[in-house]
Amino acid sequence: MRLLFVGSEATPFAKTGGLADVLGSLPQALAKRGHEVSLVLPKHRIIKEKFQKKLTFVKKYRIKVHTKDEYVGIETLDHQGIKVYFIDNEYYFGYRERLYGDYDDGERYSFFNQAVVQMLNQLDFFPDILHLNDWQSGLIPYIIHSNYQDDSRYQNLKTVFTIHNIAYQGAFSKALLPYLNVPFKAELEFDNQINFLKTAIVTADYITTVSPTYKEELTYEYFSFGMSELLKDRFGRMEGILNGLDSEEFNPKTDEQIALKFGLHNYLKGKTLNKEALLKIFHLESLDLPVIGMVSRLTEAKGFPLVEEVIEALLAEQKIQFIVLGSGDRDIEAYFNHLKQKYPKHVGLYFGYSDALARQIYAGSNFFLMPSRFEPCGLAQLISMRYGTLPIVRETGGLKDTVQPYNKYTHEGTGFSFANYNAHEMLDVIREAIELYNDKKTYKSLIKRVMQEDFSWERSASKYEELYQRVKEI
Repeated sequence: MRLLFVGSEATPFAKTGGLADVLGSLPQALAKRGHEVSLVLPKHRIIKEKFQKKLTFVKKYRIKVHTKDEYVGIETLDHQGIKVYFIDNEYYFGYRERLYGDYDDGERYSFFNQAVVQMLNQLDFFPDILHLNDWQSGLIPYIIHSNYQDDSRYQNLKTVFTIHNIAYQGAFSKALLPYLNVPFKAELEFDNQINFLKTAIVTADYITTVSPTYKEELTYEYFSFGMSELLKDRFGRMEGILNGLDSEEFNPKTDEQIALKFGLHNYLKGKTLNKEALLKIFHLESLDLPVIGMVSRLTEAKGFPLVEEVIEALLAEQKIQFIVLGSGDRDIEAYFNHLKQKYPKHVGLYFGYSDALARQIYAGSNFFLMPSRFEPCGLAQLISMRYGTLPIVRETGGLKDTVQPYNKYTHEGTGFSFANYNAHEMLDVIREAIELYNDKKTYKSLIKRVMQEDFSWERSASKYEELYQRVKEI
């Protein structure tokens, strides 16, 4: 099949979050399965700075944006079996420091959507599947339906739209309408605003989410940010496919950023020496106490109110050591600063982000805590298991799909989980994890089990391949 992915970021070109990881891995996994795969991104400033010498100019043309006539340049490079196209426009993307967050994001990404649709004609390149990702490409199905009704090349295109996180919808004032270069219909509007995500939900041929449980959750108002009824209407054209993990990028056998590389053959030594290194970094002392690690944005949605409510009980009892890496809400940071001052020998903090330090936390911790209020898929729990660290998660989204709760009677499971967004329920589960840690034989066998879990992109790519075949027949 010919597949074209459209998105706003992808590793290694530009990244702010998990979307970049998906678009940096899934296209390559599909290419390895024999498909002709391409990807198109905006040419952000960071891409211009890092990759300009590798880019080849392909074509230029102009498109109408309200009263303006805007330049579009198409540049390309080949990357790991993928042809990557970049939409070049200096005003909209070339000089901006941020990928998102500017006052004219609606105009910028409307331009990007229009440029991509016209690129197909300019290059005479019409794939079997146009795979769109998040609100930044959400107008494309509507543009095709509205402006190319008489062009069979466009009408034969099938569109798949993936919701990576429904909290981000691309909602803008109706004053944006003249810049969209499409007729106004109800599909564009939600809550009296132009809404890119809603437009894709109601006009794409098929919708996917990044985990099976997230698909189900999005039919409930609590998780859907107002979109539940729309998604119920389209539920027959939805599928939840779990994101994969780049098993080469995150591999304790080859990771140069951890203290000791390790695999199944030396996992006990690897975990021990990496824990020693982690404790040394954070000036903690006890090799005997379990380390609970967190690598996360410090926000309410990631479950930090639950942590604040109960973590001190465990620290006061000297049951754990607790290490947090991340940044975000200043009140959460202030709380952890207070905690560090009160329990200096049991709490480690790093406000900000360091990839090397994050990997050392994955490798050296005994448990990894993710008490998220919602989590479409989650990557950190997959990395932690890859590095032999047992996850403690709330049963939501991809966390529920990837962590099988430990059963102390049968010894089945791959981690620890709790169902309700409740601090004391979380505390009970953490105490269960500590109890397991003190049963060294069972604890060691569980480490070995989680390291053998397969969350590779190959498995996910196979499911997308099956989906594309069905979508082609719609």
